[in-house]
Amino acid sequence: MTFRAHSEVSPLKPVVVHRPRSEGPRLTRETIRGALLRVSVRVAVVSSLVVLTASVGLATPVSASSAPARTVLGTVASTGPAAVVCSAGAHTLGTLGDRLYPDTGNGGYRSVHTNVDMVYAAATNLFLAGNNVELTDQATQCLTSFSLDFERTSADTVAGPNMTVGSVTVDGKPASFSFVQPTYPGDPAGQNDPNPAAHEVSQTDPVGGPKDNPLPPACSPELTSTKASLQNVQNGDQCPANKLVITPSKPIPSGATFTTVVSYTGRPGVHHDGDGTTEGWFRSSDGGFVTTEPVASEDWMPLNDFPTGKPTYDFYDTVGAGLTAIANGILVSITPHPADSEFADGSTTWHWTSAAPIASYLVEDSIGYYTLSEHTGPTGIVFYEAQDISIPAAKQKKNLAIMNDQEEITDFESQFNGPYPFTSAGIIIGTPPASFEEEMQTMITFAGGAIGTSVLYHENMHQWWGDNVTESAYNMTFYKEGLATLAQAFYTALLAENAAGGPSSAAGKAAFEASLVRQFDQRYASAGSAWDGAPSNPTPYTYFSDATTYERPMAAYIALRQILGAANFDSALQEIQRIYGGGNIDEAQLEVVFHQWMPNQSDSCSQRLDDFFTQWFDTAYPKGGGTNRPQITGPGLDGPGFYNATGGCS
Repeated sequence: MTFRAHSEVSPLKPVVVHRPRSEGPRLTRETIRGALLRVSVRVAVVSSLVVLTASVGLATPVSASSAPARTVLGTVASTGPAAVVCSAGAHTLGTLGDRLYPDTGNGGYRSVHTNVDMVYAAATNLFLAGNNVELTDQATQCLTSFSLDFERTSADTVAGPNMTVGSVTVDGKPASFSFVQPTYPGDPAGQNDPNPAAHEVSQTDPVGGPKDNPLPPACSPELTSTKASLQNVQNGDQCPANKLVITPSKPIPSGATFTTVVSYTGRPGVHHDGDGTTEGWFRSSDGGFVTTEPVASEDWMPLNDFPTGKPTYDFYDTVGAGLTAIANGILVSITPHPADSEFADGSTTWHWTSAAPIASYLVEDSIGYYTLSEHTGPTGIVFYEAQDISIPAAKQKKNLAIMNDQEEITDFESQFNGPYPFTSAGIIIGTPPASFEEEMQTMITFAGGAIGTSVLYHENMHQWWGDNVTESAYNMTFYKEGLATLAQAFYTALLAENAAGGPSSAAGKAAFEASLVRQFDQRYASAGSAWDGAPSNPTPYTYFSDATTYERPMAAYIALRQILGAANFDSALQEIQRIYGGGNIDEAQLEVVFHQWMPNQSDSCSQRLDDFFTQWFDTAYPKGGGTNRPQITGPGLDGPGFYNATGGCS
């Protein structure tokens, strides 16, 4: 995603928001290998335990989801080896103290596959009868109930959603359902805590607000203004009831695969974020334009709305004749239908499929009058290009010239990241004035009728970073935005290289490297807001801050490339893709791989690299720059550097 810039009040002294790695055992090759195999666990508060008699032996301990979880609660019943404890799945995948969307995600199951059966009337912007999602999941505990995220209504009565759930079935049988408020993750009173203070909005932990609530937030604000002075106005408000809790007719055994169908109708819409911007289903003159980072997929469909929720998808979009549906993956078929009571001029069903898993915020499904073309590149990747036909012809022509560069950009970025991870790639340019562009998996979205080359490098880089290897939680967004911004730095360096003689010339290669050094030095010299917030600890308001979430991590990666050497840096990136492709990564796992490619594996250099990550990713400094910024950089860069005169770190 391209940035949404805001500022926040800086601390008075450097604040490290994560435990520095140096406080634990020193990393060696052996501990690194062990770290790659470790399993972290996430909080899953369970309640309403029941006992289910079965012949499958003792139950597997309760797990929040397939995502890395941090704590497992729940035990088997003590009534014998055939007794299995069943309980409600967790209503969040957040952890105690989270302030970034702590309400999202759902535990007790693993997302496997989703069929989106859309029936949509573009003229009225409504989902019609027959509209549903079919979610296939695998239970990771014995479930008496489970939940989904679905913001079916909003305080925004114009652009927000207004949808109604008609029915829910589980494995073909009717299931009861209700909507409840989220509870802050880790609440010792359980997720049905009757205390209203356990269900409050805030930018911060603790909530604070008019009643000085000492508890952590249960959800993030939904602001209608981007003004910094208004960022805390909702602190202490009650969270909306956006958790769709489903109770099947009988408990679902641990390990069982089950299918849930949620049928719903009404108007999809946008979500208001903690910085006052919007995301979601943007109304256009001819349908809807979908761009949804970080959470607004739930404003047009119910799902497990968390970065670790990554099912595969099929889309069956039935829309009025002449309209085009554009989604993730490969276009399988286009099936026309005769006129009926819903579509007087007939309709068409567009079937798209993605065999690759898709993170919750990367699901694309836009409807409108689009031109759509495709071609297959020499490596077999299918490239799609779509533009809204209402964009003026001259502008469409300029857009197309940039869109046609995607194949070349993909080849360029593959030099660093390794092979492109998907079977298709694409770009859709819509007309609504969304506040950002987004790396929707295999179908990048550009809003406002225009596209830019540098931003295309950024969003295309995300296909590896964010899409294939997804962040483990919202506070890891800096990791993938930094790498995508690095792609823009590579593009700037590429222009310098070409101007100096091209990649095959010594002068061109030198110009490429010199450009990266220059870009780092310019950012390191800044006395601005890049240093006064830790990239790994944003508030909802600063979540998409340009300086902290994009520019500072990008500079860190340039420095890391200087520390490891260009070849080793590329090898580390490619190893991360091999290990974590199709899944998720956390900060420790990311840093472990870079450790493996350190040219100097001494204890002192390992310690110094630990300190480098802590300073660049996890520390908030006072304003001013100078000493109030990271004091470890890299060879050839401004600042203290990394190695000593002999190539060591003592």
